[in-house]
Amino acid sequence: MNRIVLSVVVGMMLLTVTVGTVAGEGSLMCAMGCNCPYSPPATEYLNSPFDDDTKGDSASDSLSSDRSHALSETAIPIHPTNSQYANPSLITYIDELMNLSDPNVVIVDARVPAEYAVGHIPGAINLPWVLFRADNGVLTPLENVTRLLGEAGISQDNRVIVYSDTCQLFGGLSASSYIFWMLEYIGHENVSLLDGGFDAWNATYGCTKNLTTRPPATYTANVMADRFADTEWVQNNLNVSMVQIVDTRTTGDYNADHIKGAINIEYEELFREGERLKGADDLEYLISPVVIKRLDKSKDTVVYCWSGASSSFLYFALRLMGYQVRNYDESWNVWCETNGVLTIPILNVTVDPSVAYKGSAVKIYAEVELRSEMKKESKGSLIVHGDGAAVPYTPDSFCADCSGVYAVPLPTTGVSFVRAYIHKGADVGTTVVMHDYNGDGRYEGEWQTYSAEYGTYYIDIEATDGELETKKENAATVEVAIEAAGP
Repeated sequence: MNRIVLSVVVGMMLLTVTVGTVAGEGSLMCAMGCNCPYSPPATEYLNSPFDDDTKGDSASDSLSSDRSHALSETAIPIHPTNSQYANPSLITYIDELMNLSDPNVVIVDARVPAEYAVGHIPGAINLPWVLFRADNGVLTPLENVTRLLGEAGISQDNRVIVYSDTCQLFGGLSASSYIFWMLEYIGHENVSLLDGGFDAWNATYGCTKNLTTRPPATYTANVMADRFADTEWVQNNLNVSMVQIVDTRTTGDYNADHIKGAINIEYEELFREGERLKGADDLEYLISPVVIKRLDKSKDTVVYCWSGASSSFLYFALRLMGYQVRNYDESWNVWCETNGVLTIPILNVTVDPSVAYKGSAVKIYAEVELRSEMKKESKGSLIVHGDGAAVPYTPDSFCADCSGVYAVPLPTTGVSFVRAYIHKGADVGTTVVMHDYNGDGRYEGEWQTYSAEYGTYYIDIEATDGELETKKENAATVEVAIEAAGP
């Protein structure tokens, strides 16, 4: 399996600036949000004399200085009702980070460079999580891991605090929890996750554009094998009574198929308001066998998702609660490849045009292998228009008011169908039925952009074949321009 490391990005980060603390000299306040449609805007600072083109005195620039010009504190409590976790040192809250002044602390922004450039926590270095992900999303070889950490100026003696944001397009909070898990796996003894990530910080304290890097260091790993599981380990321990497996995917994905004997605890169930981790009491109720069979704390726990990312956040939560837990890094994607699990292949997703004027039509194509074809006269699906009216499916169906149509499979049938889900940030998405007109497995759908706003739209392809379901997320993008089509 070829393993690819994006070393170019690291090269871009290796500058000569060193900032040791959150409240270091030159920290500027700025009013901006994540450059991602999923994230809420940052709190603006009223009457602030500072921006990224001017520099005030050091007292004003410090994050420890008076914040009386801040618009408001976030309405979401910084700390949960009960934060008495078994391992509380593994989590850091934004007020604690604000007051840190230890030069041995390294704040790691795990987001992609473009997000870091838009705005980040003062003093944070950029170490994108994607650098540590190779083929199928698995962890890059350990020699690459230690090299990247050393180049970023991190040694095993540093205290590391990791954060990302809630932008799911770029990994969301799983980006930081993946780095957290990786560091624990290689034996880093002092690492924690920032609760709520950048969004929580920025809503209260603002951000900066000032670049921070550290001089290179040497990192030596001390691998903790009991933090890691691969496919071979899971296969060998599948029927071991003292091993329990947890699937963190959605209930729909879990019900479609899962590793034999796995318990389902959805990733989204871990959060309280503002995508911050639930308190100890709520987590205890969620993961313990109070209502349904959940987890036994005496057992070796293995967590997985599609590719080891969102499962790393459950890994983090369980570590906080004192569980012995491993992250199955290869997760469902590799499990399917090696265990003959039935999936629906979705290949070669394309759009035409990729840049469209508002009001024009966009063709969406995908090669999908279904065992049965959805016929034009199918009685197993209904088309639901914007007004709620349901009519039998025909490939020419179109809803101008809602920019598309979507198919609803009747529960008593096993009809197969393919849909494209077009979405932009938190906006309500549009679902378009796709059809194989020529019987060659090439599905086609059409999205009318009459009610679309300008910007980038992301397309997921969903295929259902009886009880089998497969989803390919962010398979293509469409840019909608402001100008109307035509003369």
